[in-house]
Amino acid sequence: MNQFVQRVANYIANEILVKGLANSKTFQKFAVRTDHHLRKVKEGGKDSMNAQLDELHKAAQEAVFTSRANTSSGSSTSKGPPIPPRTGFSGFVEAFGNEVKKDIGMGK
Repeated sequence: MNQFVQRVANYIANEILVKGLANSKTFQKFAVRTDHHLRKVKEGGKDSMNAQLDELHKAAQEAVFTSRANTSSGSSTSKGPPIPPRTGFSGFVEAFGNEVKKDIGMGK
């Protein structure tokens, strides 16, 4: 019996609420303004995002082309891959000696 009364009350409340809001000029204005605002925000967001991506793409292309031009003109200072340090005890002694020389002011 309790479920029946609850369903009837729910149905009556929904009918009154839906019909009341559907006939309300204030609610209709609110709904139209909200829909217009959301559409504007979505479109503006999409256009803004596309413009930012285009700018990023242009900047990346310019960076790539300028780096290619610099390397092809021979102004690059790299002479190949770096040489790894020696390993083991001899590598440690060499690195330690280089650090001591730098601290004293005799090294690189």
